[in-house]
Amino acid sequence: MIGAETQYRTLVRVLPAWYRAERGDEMVGTLLDLHGERARAALWSELWALLALGVRTRLAGRAAPARTVALGDLTRVGVLLGLLWGVLRSAGYAGDRLSLVLAHPGGDLSPFIHSALRSDLIRHLVLLAVALVPLALLVDGWRRAARIAAMAILAAGALWGLTRYSLSLGPDLVVNYAPQWLPLVLLLLAFHADAPLPPARPWWWAIGGSLVAAVTTGYLFADDLSGLAGLSPLVWLCALSGAGYLLLRRRIDQRAAAWTLALAVCLALVVAQTLVLKRGIITFDLLTIAQVSLAGLVVAALTVTGIRDYRRTVVNR
Repeated sequence: MIGAETQYRTLVRVLPAWYRAERGDEMVGTLLDLHGERARAALWSELWALLALGVRTRLAGRAAPARTVALGDLTRVGVLLGLLWGVLRSAGYAGDRLSLVLAHPGGDLSPFIHSALRSDLIRHLVLLAVALVPLALLVDGWRRAARIAAMAILAAGALWGLTRYSLSLGPDLVVNYAPQWLPLVLLLLAFHADAPLPPARPWWWAIGGSLVAAVTTGYLFADDLSGLAGLSPLVWLCALSGAGYLLLRRRIDQRAAAWTLALAVCLALVVAQTLVLKRGIITFDLLTIAQVSLAGLVVAALTVTGIRDYRRTVVNR
């Protein structure tokens, strides 16, 4: 039993130190009792519950130390912003392709190009649903349905990725798809039963505004969304939103620190994704370097401000 106790004490380390100090010995005792009774099914159930508890306590929404709640808030805001970027990007590209299809309904384009445009439009509409469905369910309060939808999408995406990219997995592929799939993974982890749901009205406005802005941008800059002049207008829309947030925010608290740091991380991933997509297509001339530098300045300003707010509201509280 000494060996079993050592193993279970190691397993209990999935829980944060503050929780282990309160209930660690009790949980080890429960596991040892089940081990001695050879109740294998109950033991596995307890171990699974222990793992789920470890996630909930490390990404807590309440009743936890301030640093733990801050990490949970940061992750949840990052999930929402990441899904919102998926909605914005996919809607923009879908609007771009739809305008091209409607502008050339007949024989203006070759059948091959017309078919390619339709295929691309369908692909971006699917990606729009991938981001929009879990986000809308979450904002509307359907936490369990949002998690089920995210799990189903991740399973389908994993099968698709294995069949298409099994022989070409590399850093570029990871950076390209991280902004799309990482929010779904973190949704499963961070929006557990004890986590607060996002306020509905502001997020519905954000979703609706993103759809309108994406379609408008796709129509006005149809040739430049994935074009040859540096960063996409959609990326600039995000960068300007981040800069506007820094200039217009009114209060500094723990939630503000989470928002600022989440904006910095999401914008950095978006810029990296765009550069990976355009590698080999655009030349890094002075204009492109200037655009990347300006977006990088916004990321740096958000990061520095977020760290400062975190120290003021969490560390030094």
